[in-house]
Amino acid sequence: MPIHLRRALADDDVEVPDHFEGVSLKGTVRLSGWLVGLILAVGGIALMVLLAGTLIEALGVVSAAAGVILLAAVIRCRRYETQIGRRWITIGAGPFTRRIRSDLVAGHELRAATGWRRLYADHEVVLTLNIEDHQHIVPTRDGEGLGTSLG
Repeated sequence: MPIHLRRALADDDVEVPDHFEGVSLKGTVRLSGWLVGLILAVGGIALMVLLAGTLIEALGVVSAAAGVILLAAVIRCRRYETQIGRRWITIGAGPFTRRIRSDLVAGHELRAATGWRRLYADHEVVLTLNIEDHQHIVPTRDGEGLGTSLG
C-alpha cells in the first residue's frame, strides 16, 4: 500500500518524524529471554505430561505460562522506538506505546540508564512535561541527536 506524503501531512494524527530511534534489546538480554522462556515452556509442558494428575501438574502449568509470556515479551518488546515530530512525540515498546504533544515538553536531561531501560541502552533521556512535573524516561543510544531534535 503506497503512502501519499501530501495526504499524510494533512492528517493530524500522522506526521513525518524529525527524529526516529529504534533501540533494540541488548543481545545478552534477548538471548537470555529466549533461553529462559524456552526452558520454562518446555519444562512446564514436560511436567504437565509426565506428572499428570498430581499437584506438580499445576506447577507445570504455571511454568509453561510464564515461559510463553516471557517469549511473547521478548518478541513484542524487542525494540523501544522514539519518534519526534513537530506536533507529536511517540515513545514505547510493543504494546506499551504512548503519544505526547511535543509542546508539552519543558526540558530534557541525558543521564546513565536506570531500571528496565538498561535492558535497551546505557543512557536515557528524561523528558520533563509542563503537567505537574510529570516525566517520561526514554532509553537512547543517540542522546545528542534526541536532545537536538527536542530543541
